[in-house]
Amino acid sequence: MRASVILMPLLAVAAAAQRRCGTTKVPPSLKETAKSFQRANARTAWVATSHANRTLTVETYFHVVASDETEENGYVPEDKLKKQLEVMNEHYKSTGVVFDLKNISWTVNAAWSSFSVDAEDKTAEMGMKQTLRKGGYAALNVYFRPLGDGLLGICEFPDDIETASKEFWMDGCQVRHSSVPGGSTKNYDLGATATHEIGHWFGLFHTFQDGCDGGDQVDDTPAEADPTSGCPVGKDTCKGNKYPGLDPISNFMDYSYDSCLTQFTPGQATRIYQMWDKYRAKAVGSTTPESPSTTPEPETPTTTSATPEVPSATSSTVPESPSASADTPPTDDGSDDDSEWPEPADPWRRFKLANFF
Repeated sequence: MRASVILMPLLAVAAAAQRRCGTTKVPPSLKETAKSFQRANARTAWVATSHANRTLTVETYFHVVASDETEENGYVPEDKLKKQLEVMNEHYKSTGVVFDLKNISWTVNAAWSSFSVDAEDKTAEMGMKQTLRKGGYAALNVYFRPLGDGLLGICEFPDDIETASKEFWMDGCQVRHSSVPGGSTKNYDLGATATHEIGHWFGLFHTFQDGCDGGDQVDDTPAEADPTSGCPVGKDTCKGNKYPGLDPISNFMDYSYDSCLTQFTPGQATRIYQMWDKYRAKAVGSTTPESPSTTPEPETPTTTSATPEVPSATSSTVPESPSASADTPPTDDGSDDDSEWPEPADPWRRFKLANFF
């Protein structure tokens, strides 16, 4: 289930520099689950470290959806997708999570590549996902396409769902095609958008969730009042003894530039496993259910697929980037570059209610 987008026109200028995530607000039931885990972790110290040596291999499928076979219109070549996989595995290495890429599909379909994630009519989105999705509820499906509305990505939070239900088919992450490593989205072209969105798929919230007194229900991520733009070392939006620590600008669940994002905390790693065990673990090994008939699309999609040969996750690398602790944060050179992040049609978007960067 998705929430409506919250608009804050007075923040339009600031919003233009923000990372866009279509995951708006957290479903109340999931928030209560997170709070219960937080309370349990606080009462029982061993819980927070019980996943330290655990590993989790996630069945993964990539789907490229474009209007034609040009990168400008959504196409992503296999070499960039392999690099994206390497980046994901490197980013999640500290958590013990490994993404096992089973297949890549490429589909040319103008309707599927161009629909708005905020559209009330979900015919195109549902048609795309029911046609392309692979695996059960424990399988990660990532759809790379040219997202509009100033979005970098959107993903579904985990939930208690019935197999083959609407919520099952809507599961997965949509990621802007040009945010992959070597893409054209300036400052968001090292692959961290997929990492961020997948964090929501696992059940992680934004680090700035509900401001200073709200939080992401993970004790080792410092409080943060609002999302980060750029890489402002020393940013501290929640001041005083009540809020120890600087803003977690290097955390993958914030909105900093890709070059600034470097970590998940041990508490977030624990939360990944807690959410996995509750919502997705029971579906490990399950197959794709039969898709119901859907309203025909205005065109017949052209789909090709491949089983990629990918390097081991243990040898994965990421594009070289500045350390988040560098003395000088990255700055916008102000050039009028076509690859600049576009001004959103809606001036300020806060992130999706899902099934969240």
